[in-house]
Amino acid sequence: MAGRQDMNLNMAMDDRKYWPVRSLLRFPGPEGKPAWHVRTGLLVLLLLGGGPAYTLDLRIGLRHDHLVRSALFTVVEGTYSAEWPGEPAVSCPPGSNWYLVCRDDSVFFRDPGGTWHSAVKISFRTTEKAVFSLKPADPVLDSREYNGSLEAGIAMESLQLVNIIDLEQYVMGVVESEAGPDCPLEYYKVQAVLCRTFALKNMDRHSEEGFNLCDGTHCQFYKGRYIWNQDVEIGTEVTDGLVICDQDSVLINPVFHSNSGGETRGAGKAWLKEEPYLRPVLDPFSLGQPNSTWERSMSVGDWLMYLLSYGIRFPAKADTSEIEMRMKHRQDYYKVFGDSIPVADIRDDFSYRSDFFDVLLDGKTVRIKGRGYGHGVGLSQEGAMEMARRKYHYTAILNYYYYGILILPYFDLKKLISQGLLQ
Repeated sequence: MAGRQDMNLNMAMDDRKYWPVRSLLRFPGPEGKPAWHVRTGLLVLLLLGGGPAYTLDLRIGLRHDHLVRSALFTVVEGTYSAEWPGEPAVSCPPGSNWYLVCRDDSVFFRDPGGTWHSAVKISFRTTEKAVFSLKPADPVLDSREYNGSLEAGIAMESLQLVNIIDLEQYVMGVVESEAGPDCPLEYYKVQAVLCRTFALKNMDRHSEEGFNLCDGTHCQFYKGRYIWNQDVEIGTEVTDGLVICDQDSVLINPVFHSNSGGETRGAGKAWLKEEPYLRPVLDPFSLGQPNSTWERSMSVGDWLMYLLSYGIRFPAKADTSEIEMRMKHRQDYYKVFGDSIPVADIRDDFSYRSDFFDVLLDGKTVRIKGRGYGHGVGLSQEGAMEMARRKYHYTAILNYYYYGILILPYFDLKKLISQGLLQ
């Protein structure tokens, strides 16, 4: 069976634009086949003129899902410089503790010697690979460690905590937070490219608040620096600077979910906006994974009452078997008694894991047997992990879930656009 699935994958990829990282200079030619760009010489000079010589710092809003009124800043490794208006900088060696409190429109803070100060903002800056921990005290939350620097100001009558961090260090933290500690190396490469693409695509998502991205699921889940294993670092460094673009060299929206249940959904079906790279894909790699199936149940009476709440009218002599639905493939509506309800609404109403499910009658019980976990659009994390376990290259995995994409070095791409070599 595995051989048949692998064969189907290879056949499915025949009509996709698949370029390994070593072939980044190729662009779509006649009939969709790769062709060398007319400015090949210039491209070679730009793309092969040495390793990446760039840095990009991101501003990440920490604990964005909470109104933090006090927190403890501690230097874990390296040295920081505490800076606030009107006062000379204070050196902060390892073990230095600074207690931060929101009071009215100022940050009150206690230095390691026990002296209290106040300012509109205080910054803890470093130019080395230093580490600090941040533990909110009000409300009480877990302590997390971060690379980079920290700014603390006031917003919405609470502390606004912003981590200034290098893009690649941020990607490492997100990769571990999103993927966990026990994934194949090739999957960490996949997740690194996804996280980097999302970050650069959404740089202005929180610009009005004074930072680029937040650390919650509104942007990308970020719990601080990676700590579990070196594969996270390797996966990020191997893909350093690489992003996913569409055929116009525009960054894609690299959406993903936990498990497709065996079939992904097109973007237009989920969010009413079609994207050429987010097409439905048959996904055998997601089958048999931890989140590939789920089940719920309720009484027939409760299910019928739910249908009544949507205005579904029953015939005088209703056959209860008509409430059954078997989804061979994903569909948009649950059709019953000549009427219908969007399956997405049913999912939302009952907090089901997905909108890919069967409705089955079992005596006086209605059983909802579902597949997958999440919205189903884009890459399936568990499917991609299975592909990685089967030794697929990370570029093949990305091309399987996203149609007609290019995998390009972002900073060289920006250089080409700025010099008019690409539109």
